[in-house]
Amino acid sequence: MPRRKPVPSLRSMCLRCFRSFERLEVASQQQGVTVNSLIRRLPLSIVEDLVQSVPSSSLEALQFLHPYLRKFAIFGYGEELTEQLIDQYTSCLKTSKGLRQLGIKVSGDVLVTQRFMGAVLRSTTKLVKLDVSESPFDDALMEALAISCPALQDLNVSKCKHVTDVGLITLYCPGDEMDSGCRNITHLNVSSTGLTSDGVLFALHGWPNLSKLDADMLVFPPEGTVLPSGTYKLQTINFPIRYESLEQIHHLFPNLRSVDLSNYGVRYEETPPVGALGQLQFLEELSIDAENFPSHGLDIFKPLGSRIKILELYGYHHVDLAEVAIVFPNLVRLVLFGCHFENSGRRFPIEAELPKLRAFMFFRLGPYQSVEESFPADDFCNLLATCKEIEFLELTSIQVWTPEVIDTLSNALLIRLLNRDVFRHLRELQLWYCHRFTTRGILPIVNNSDSGLKKLGLHHCDGLSQDDLQDIEHIIHRNNLDLTLRY
Repeated sequence: MPRRKPVPSLRSMCLRCFRSFERLEVASQQQGVTVNSLIRRLPLSIVEDLVQSVPSSSLEALQFLHPYLRKFAIFGYGEELTEQLIDQYTSCLKTSKGLRQLGIKVSGDVLVTQRFMGAVLRSTTKLVKLDVSESPFDDALMEALAISCPALQDLNVSKCKHVTDVGLITLYCPGDEMDSGCRNITHLNVSSTGLTSDGVLFALHGWPNLSKLDADMLVFPPEGTVLPSGTYKLQTINFPIRYESLEQIHHLFPNLRSVDLSNYGVRYEETPPVGALGQLQFLEELSIDAENFPSHGLDIFKPLGSRIKILELYGYHHVDLAEVAIVFPNLVRLVLFGCHFENSGRRFPIEAELPKLRAFMFFRLGPYQSVEESFPADDFCNLLATCKEIEFLELTSIQVWTPEVIDTLSNALLIRLLNRDVFRHLRELQLWYCHRFTTRGILPIVNNSDSGLKKLGLHHCDGLSQDDLQDIEHIIHRNNLDLTLRY
């Protein structure tokens, strides 16, 4: 009797083959278990990836997986919201006992969409995180949220133009009972809403445990307002501040760890006054957008460079990777988005090291004037070779049309990184829109016995043929790795 072909391990198979739920049923039959039992075996992160990768409606995914989900996103672009559809969604959500995080992205008739969102909120009573950004969410829905989800901790209503100061106050206290409402908010994003500075100041007073606040309408410090020093627990702020306010910021928010110097249109035309950045010694995270913060050179951050653990540079010009490592030697996470690089031809300095770096995200956003400006391959490889603890690497290349520039993110780069033992420590590699990668660069990585790689994502890498993908998947399954593919 011929032996049945073994079924690949769940960790690999669930992301590889489940293009429809019928495939999931077949897999359960092959393993002699029910579909529910099979799903229960999957790690939570895999279930969430499965929901995102299956090309089905949000409702179909929710109907199938709702007993097991802790986090779910409802997408309804172009989907006509009928009363029957709303009833189906709410029926599933009422039985999702473990659901804690929810995102809602729907479009269509405003009144119907608002009615749908209200029905969803009334069906989810244990939410701790809600993202309804860029939606017709309004003050009435803020009241529904306060009544239905008193345990809420994280709320994102950014770009919801109909949310005002009244809605924020209602969220805190929706009725006459002083102990009702959402009293445990720790993360709040109200940027680009109908709120005023008065509403944001109410949030500071009303939620003393607030640790992260995004509010682009708050001009800080507000004129004519006295705030008690040292009473706030804010760790991250994203609202307009100026150099002359840094000392006051330090006294008001003694727990502050992260500040965004992109600052929503506040332009820093001049070099910081002597000692101004010294007031930021409490920082551990720094985000800089060149659109608002013209390139003065990274050397101005030397007074606080050794404290910074997370650095994000957006659209920065004349970036020297060696200088980044020297100025910020203790980085744990580095994000370079749409930066332009320079390399004077010098040898990579031996003192330029990032031994504590654990995550590096590189987003190349063209167009560029030269190959060197788009990606300094030599410095990139030399820097990563010093990162003995790096676990996550993400490379993204979009809006780049020049062939010479495209070729810089190619198989040769992966081979160089492999030869420098970078993948010995790496746990996750995500590649987006890297059109020059083929099996010649990827197979040596996934087939390397010394590699610590556990998860690989290939997203819109058009250089990979169907045969290439089959070869990669075969080795992925053999080595029990997680693979995410997007075409």
